[in-house]
Amino acid sequence: MPEKNGSNEANDARTNMLAAAGSYAGLGLQLAASIGLFLWLGWKADHWIGTTPLLTILGAFVGAAAGFYSLYRHLVLDSRQGRDPGR
Repeated sequence: MPEKNGSNEANDARTNMLAAAGSYAGLGLQLAASIGLFLWLGWKADHWIGTTPLLTILGAFVGAAAGFYSLYRHLVLDSRQGRDPGR
Protein backbone atom coordinates (compact mmCIF):
# COMPACT_ATOMS: atom_id res chain seq x y z
CA MET A 1 0.00 0.00 0.00
CA PRO A 2 1.62 3.29 -1.05
CA GLU A 3 2.14 5.96 1.58
CA LYS A 4 0.25 9.19 1.39
CA ASN A 5 2.27 12.21 0.33
CA GLY A 6 1.47 14.07 3.58
CA SER A 7 2.71 11.18 5.68
CA ASN A 8 6.01 11.05 3.78
CA GLU A 9 6.49 14.80 4.25
CA ALA A 10 5.77 14.44 7.98
CA ASN A 11 8.39 11.69 8.26
CA ASP A 12 10.92 13.84 6.40
CA ALA A 13 10.23 16.79 8.69
CA ARG A 14 10.57 14.57 11.77
CA THR A 15 13.86 13.14 10.46
CA ASN A 16 15.23 16.62 9.75
CA MET A 17 14.18 17.81 13.21
CA LEU A 18 15.89 14.85 14.90
CA ALA A 19 19.05 15.37 12.85
CA ALA A 20 19.16 19.04 13.86
CA ALA A 21 18.51 18.17 17.51
CA GLY A 22 21.37 15.68 17.41
CA SER A 23 23.71 18.27 15.90
CA TYR A 24 22.82 20.85 18.53
CA ALA A 25 23.14 18.30 21.33
CA GLY A 26 26.61 17.51 20.01
CA LEU A 27 27.52 21.19 20.20
CA GLY A 28 26.32 21.32 23.80
CA LEU A 29 28.39 18.27 24.69
CA GLN A 30 31.39 19.85 22.99
CA LEU A 31 30.97 22.97 25.15
CA ALA A 32 30.70 20.91 28.34
CA ALA A 33 33.68 18.75 27.37
CA SER A 34 35.79 21.81 26.65
CA ILE A 35 35.05 23.31 30.05
CA GLY A 36 35.59 19.97 31.80
CA LEU A 37 38.89 19.27 30.02
CA PHE A 38 40.41 22.67 30.77
CA LEU A 39 39.10 22.56 34.33
CA TRP A 40 40.78 19.18 34.84
CA LEU A 41 44.03 20.42 33.24
CA GLY A 42 44.01 23.45 35.54
CA TRP A 43 43.38 21.22 38.56
CA LYS A 44 46.26 18.92 37.61
CA ALA A 45 48.58 21.88 37.02
CA ASP A 46 47.55 23.36 40.38
CA HIS A 47 48.51 20.18 42.19
CA TRP A 48 51.79 19.94 40.29
CA ILE A 49 52.82 23.59 40.84
CA GLY A 50 51.04 24.15 44.15
CA THR A 51 48.98 27.20 43.18
CA THR A 52 45.56 25.87 44.19
CA PRO A 53 42.92 27.13 43.08
CA LEU A 54 44.37 29.71 40.68
CA LEU A 55 44.94 27.49 37.63
CA THR A 56 41.72 25.55 38.22
CA ILE A 57 39.71 28.76 37.95
CA LEU A 58 41.79 29.95 35.00
CA GLY A 59 41.27 26.58 33.29
CA ALA A 60 37.51 26.83 33.74
CA PHE A 61 37.47 30.28 32.14
CA VAL A 62 39.75 29.24 29.28
CA GLY A 63 37.60 26.17 28.64
CA ALA A 64 34.42 28.26 28.67
CA ALA A 65 35.97 30.78 26.27
CA ALA A 66 37.15 28.03 23.91
CA GLY A 67 33.79 26.26 24.07
CA PHE A 68 31.79 29.44 23.45
CA TYR A 69 34.06 30.39 20.55
CA SER A 70 33.53 26.98 18.98
CA LEU A 71 29.78 27.24 19.53
CA TYR A 72 29.73 30.75 18.02
CA ARG A 73 31.80 29.62 15.06
CA HIS A 74 29.49 26.71 14.32
CA LEU A 75 26.20 28.54 14.81
CA VAL A 76 26.92 32.04 13.53
CA LEU A 77 29.92 32.07 11.23
CA ASP A 78 29.12 28.81 9.43
CA SER A 79 25.52 29.87 8.83
CA ARG A 80 26.73 33.15 7.30
CA GLN A 81 28.82 31.14 4.85
CA GLY A 82 25.80 29.09 3.85
CA ARG A 83 26.71 25.95 5.78
CA ASP A 84 24.15 24.12 7.86
CA PRO A 85 24.50 25.21 11.51
CA GLY A 86 25.39 22.45 13.90
CA ARG A 87 27.19 20.34 11.31
